Amino acid sequence: MSIDVTGQCLCGKVKFAAKGDPMMSCLCHCRACSRAVGMSPVHLLGVGTDSFSYTEGADDVEVVQGMGKMEHVYCKSCHGMVEQHPKGAGFVALLPATFRCETPDSSNPCGVSCKLPAELVPNIHINYENRHYDWNDDLPKFVGFPGSAKLKNDGTPA
Repeated sequence: MSIDVTGQCLCGKVKFAAKGDPMMSCLCHCRACSRAVGMSPVHLLGVGTDSFSYTEGADDVEVVQGMGKMEHVYCKSCHGMVEQHPKGAGFVALLPATFRCETPDSSNPCGVSCKLPAELVPNIHINYENRHYDWNDDLPKFVGFPGSAKLKNDGTPA
């Protein structure tokens, strides 16, 4: 699967593009993500740093130290999150809610649909041991990242 998406912060001052093969599309339950965004889980799309670029407003971003190695990148004007990443990692985690993926939809009262294309929908849970409650879906659940131990919906070993 390859992606070609654009996105922006809340006010639109910071804009970005991501093009290439995503590393993962997941629901992350870790405390760093949950606290940074104010909800759990957080839908993240991981892309290599070479697949991500700022198209406008790169000088208007602020990097905030999060928990552990996490760095969260916000717009200095609206404080909307743009991306996050573990310091020194070769990838960035984007929030698909910031993508410009609206499509015209006359059946929707606002005239557009914000439904993500199938290739961007999350397909795994990560850091599931930190969940706020059990998720009863068919997606694979990992203690940490893919490759770590798998868990059942109730958090017991799979």
